[in-house]
Amino acid sequence: VCAVGSDVKHLQVGDRVAVEPGYPCYTCSACLGGRYNLCPDMKFCATPPYDGSLCQYYCHKAAFCFKLPDHVSLDEGALLEPLSVAVHACQRGKLSFGQKVLVCGAGPIGLVNMMVAKAGGASVTITDISDSRLAKAKEMGADAIYHVTSETVVQLLTKL
Repeated sequence: VCAVGSDVKHLQVGDRVAVEPGYPCYTCSACLGGRYNLCPDMKFCATPPYDGSLCQYYCHKAAFCFKLPDHVSLDEGALLEPLSVAVHACQRGKLSFGQKVLVCGAGPIGLVNMMVAKAGGASVTITDISDSRLAKAKEMGADAIYHVTSETVVQLLTKL
């Protein structure tokens, strides 16, 4: 944190933070009902027309900035939001030991989802169009990988 507004009390210059990358309107029925994640006017970093955060300075709403404890690195802090999404998905899906899980996409978010599902005892199949991403997924513990341009979705699903 390099600057804070006068109304910000929980952060100060020098704090290291993780950010929740979206912020809501605060006025719709979803926001007022406490389910801001369902806000139809949610604004996300790097989702057009809003710019991303890969720049020297980035201004974000303080309510969506969370101070990192000293023992948490900036790299770990950057993974908190995708990790929380993966944990929430497994909880919503009532993941239990031995279930089969299909993760579509072996990029960073897909890999975090795969790792959380594996930690919950699932057998994970992951798909992608990139051989290098699939190789990384296999290296990180995917039970099965599928290059989706080489098989149709229907063929893939019948194998699962």
